[in-house]
Amino acid sequence: MNDAGTAAAAYLRLIERQGAEPAVVLVRRQWLRRLTPLLTQLPKEGGAYRQAVDAFLERIPLADRAAALTCAREFYYFWLGDVQRLAAMASSGSFSLRQVDLRMAQSLDGLLERMGQEGFGRFPPALDLYLGQLFESGTDTMVLAGYERWLKALLYLLDGQPHRPDSYRAAVDALLLHLPDQGERHRFVELARAFYPSWLAFPSAQDRRGSSAA
Repeated sequence: MNDAGTAAAAYLRLIERQGAEPAVVLVRRQWLRRLTPLLTQLPKEGGAYRQAVDAFLERIPLADRAAALTCAREFYYFWLGDVQRLAAMASSGSFSLRQVDLRMAQSLDGLLERMGQEGFGRFPPALDLYLGQLFESGTDTMVLAGYERWLKALLYLLDGQPHRPDSYRAAVDALLLHLPDQGERHRFVELARAFYPSWLAFPSAQDRRGSSAA
C-alpha cells in the first residue's frame, strides 16, 4: 500500500472508531479509492492537493460533491502526516461521522434562484444580528450586500439540518463548490468562520425548540 493508501486506511479507522456508520465508512472508502491515485508523487503541500481534489470532484455526481469535499478536507491532514493537527481535530470532534445531504446547484446564482422559487425566508435571528454588527462597524454597503447573499445561501443549505457544528461545516463545503473563484472562496471561508459563533448562539425558534426537547 502506498503512502496515500496507508493514510486513507488510517482515516477510515478513525471515523469508524469515533462512531461513523458502516455505510458512511463504505462510501468514503470508495471516494478515497478515486482520490488517492491522483495524489501519487505529489508534493505534500496545499496547492497540489487542491488541484487533485478539484479533479476528483469532477468525477463525483453533483448531489454527492459536498460530502465528498468534506471527506477530502478531513483526509488532507492524514495525507500530510500532520500528527499534531490530527490529534487536535480528533479531540475537538472535528471529523464528520455522517453523510449530510444538501441541496446543490450548478452555480451560486442557480442556488439563489431555487431559493427564490421556493419562497424561502426561514432565516435565524443570527443573520440580522450579525449583519447589523457589520453595518454598525462601518462595513461598506456593497460588501455587506455580498456577505448577505452568501450567508442567505449558506442558511438555505442549512435549513432542515440538525443545529450542529458538523452540519455547518458540511454546508460551508457545499457553498464553496458554488464559488468558482479562489479569491471568493477564501473570503467566504473567512466570513463563515466569523459568522459561526452567531449562528451557533442565535438559532431559529424551531432549532431552539429542538434543542430544548433533546
